[in-house]
Amino acid sequence: MWILFFVSLAVATLSGLGVGSAGLLVIFLTAVQHVPQLTAQGLNLLFFLASSLSALCVHAFRTKLLWGMLLFLIPAGLIGAYLGSKLAFFLPQEVLRRLFGALLILSGTLGLLRKNEQ
Repeated sequence: MWILFFVSLAVATLSGLGVGSAGLLVIFLTAVQHVPQLTAQGLNLLFFLASSLSALCVHAFRTKLLWGMLLFLIPAGLIGAYLGSKLAFFLPQEVLRRLFGALLILSGTLGLLRKNEQ
């Protein structure tokens, strides 16, 4: 039980620092805790909702936000998450694992390439 607390704390800290921690949480849940891929991704979505809501609150007080854009992006994100979760129920777990792995590799590669441009 304590390991889950410390891993969650570490993932939340990395997320707050801007590190793409979603992959770390899903990898930990599937590889160490043996949670099914679909469940791990669902838990990751809940974790992301909580962390993004807290980040939104912090940014709302510190910077000027484009509220019109947020009024478009928040519902679009919720609809996309809902439709994606429905689609995930129809895909075999092995396909989900491979798609998630490909997404991690793609996002990591793009992150490395963008850092070199700056």
